[in-house]
Amino acid sequence: MALQLIDDNWLAGRMPLLLIQPQGLYGISYDIFQLPTERPVPDGWESHRSRTYRELIKRLVAAGFQQHQYSDYRQDGIDAVSAFLTAIWLTMIRPPSKLSTTVRGLKIHFISDLNLLDVSEEVILGGHAAQVLGGPAPRQLVHNLMLAGANPVAAPVAVPQGHPGIPPFATKRNQNTQNAVNYVM
Repeated sequence: MALQLIDDNWLAGRMPLLLIQPQGLYGISYDIFQLPTERPVPDGWESHRSRTYRELIKRLVAAGFQQHQYSDYRQDGIDAVSAFLTAIWLTMIRPPSKLSTTVRGLKIHFISDLNLLDVSEEVILGGHAAQVLGGPAPRQLVHNLMLAGANPVAAPVAVPQGHPGIPPFATKRNQNTQNAVNYVM
């Protein structure tokens, strides 16, 4: 008996559930492991992750999806079966077996109201959920964000020397990160 790439029973079991899902805006997002992609053969594919991404993007665009974010593509006006089969079809990228041996995550999501559920603008400095800085932040980074249009409700102020938040959590320790002059809050 020859082995099949896709388990027909598994696929058939999914179809009734997919058929009752609403039509609308579906997204497909993916994440690829770096080390199995870039490690030398025989431990990996000895390839750049970008080549895998290009192959995935080619397939998604061919299926009518448009980029929403870096590794997130969406299509409006489709049904769940189409989104599901597109995601499964991604396993056919070149070379064969590359996706199935390097994928960290591949998800399909339904977005009922993009205007409500896309909170990107709300969490950027100056947005409704980030009206002010929550603590010390790199001075030039904040300056550049404000030049690009970020508008916090209160102007950032200098961080006093000896502030307990300097350097911020998970920031490397060096002369620049420990100098309060490099931060505002």
